Amino acid sequence: MSWNPSEHSDQDNLTWSYLRAVEWGRWPIFLSQPFAPVLIMCFDWKAVVVGVVSANVLWALIRYQFVSVSLAYFGALLVKLKWLTIPSVAFYLFFKGKPLSATISLLWPIIIFIIGIVPTTQVGRLQKVFMNRLGYQHNPADLRALKSELAKSSK
Repeated sequence: MSWNPSEHSDQDNLTWSYLRAVEWGRWPIFLSQPFAPVLIMCFDWKAVVVGVVSANVLWALIRYQFVSVSLAYFGALLVKLKWLTIPSVAFYLFFKGKPLSATISLLWPIIIFIIGIVPTTQVGRLQKVFMNRLGYQHNPADLRALKSELAKSSK
């Protein structure tokens, strides 16, 4: 299952592509949300931050050459796990006597905005690539309405 542009309005397709482009531009940082707190349980938080920043810098070398609609779609779903991992890990670390690591885990969604500043991303460029990969073609509203009426009449 994935996003089907023919089932959505132009604005919905543009919004979906924009959101995936923002995420794709900083893919390692975006995906780190459910995983970094778990890594902070096993490693020093500074090493996790350095690892995520390093992965993001390396990602900047390929993010425009490799764009996957499927990975972007499933990545957006996967990141929702943060609502389970972040509070669970923060709670665990706090009661293990590691309040700084617990705080960093709890604040990870805010911290990623700070560590994701560099390198910058050309979101519009990625959005166009996502729109192209979807096979999206702009259909004027009146043409969509005509197609919809034609489909109804053929049933």
